[in-house]
Amino acid sequence: MFLYLPKHFDQNEWFIIIVLVVSIFLVRLPKRMPAEVSYLIVLLSLAIPNIIDHSIAAISPYDVYRINDSERYEVFDILLSGVYVPFGYLCVYFYEWLRPKRMKMVLYILIWSLIAICFEFVIVRLHIFTYHGWKLVYSFPTYLLVISLFLSYYEFLLFHHKKKVEFKLQHKNT
Repeated sequence: MFLYLPKHFDQNEWFIIIVLVVSIFLVRLPKRMPAEVSYLIVLLSLAIPNIIDHSIAAISPYDVYRINDSERYEVFDILLSGVYVPFGYLCVYFYEWLRPKRMKMVLYILIWSLIAICFEFVIVRLHIFTYHGWKLVYSFPTYLLVISLFLSYYEFLLFHHKKKVEFKLQHKNT
């Protein structure tokens, strides 16, 4: 498969570049989670949107929106994947910092779903996504589900990381 350059370098390419540059500064945030967990969160932040965008929403028979300017796969289609990383990382980062419980957890997921809707709104306005039958409101329940599963996965990773650390400590002392 050959990757094409965009025919027109416009606002959607600039947005992708700006978000990727801002993403680099996430490395400067104080560490709140183990490095190996951070790497897995970044990978999941790359994988989920790609799975949804490329295998469910943007191909036949569904084809409910187009990604970027062209029907062809462009370099910026790959770079677009990196735009989702700061969202996923910051969602987990603030979750770890705030540690919401019960109703605050529900509120946390609602707030991040609204942030995702706002982010998608900007992406649509910049013509990174062009809807054909999809409506922004359809994304809200998807974000509720995905963010809930994402945070559950994070808890799963933390649980197993702590078990691994405890195991190493027990065997180090013997």
